[in-house]
Amino acid sequence: MKLTNIIILLVFVFTCKAQTNNLDTIRKEYLETIQSEARIIQLLNTCEKYKDNSTISAYKTVAKLMLIEYDNNPLTKLKLFTKYTKKLDSIVTNNINNLEIRFLRFCTQKQTPRFLGYNDNLELDYKFIIQNIDIQSKELQEYINPALKKLK
Repeated sequence: MKLTNIIILLVFVFTCKAQTNNLDTIRKEYLETIQSEARIIQLLNTCEKYKDNSTISAYKTVAKLMLIEYDNNPLTKLKLFTKYTKKLDSIVTNNINNLEIRFLRFCTQKQTPRFLGYNDNLELDYKFIIQNIDIQSKELQEYINPALKKLK
């Protein structure tokens, strides 16, 4: 019985560590997406490799939003933009206390042209991030704080 418990504990620990490593990779690639369409596609492909959870789903949705810039058809752009912003908002609504997901929406809204009207949650998300960043892991703080300073 003890051996079974130890094995279960080890599997849990390695799974948690693997999930952290997955997010580290995804976070690093997200920060590099500004460089090119190829980087955005790389981020999307990396997200597809890992077991889906809310945070990874948010990264995938944000990557799909970023790819819209490279589409030539304005109607397709608007249709995709509406689809993926609704999906991102839904992910946030279902994970309202997830700071990283709120950060992704904040970044997306901050970088979206004002005329598209996708900026309703900028201040709300920013306040939530500022109020809760100190209780997050050191890794998440080191990831979000520099990006937040560049955007604000």
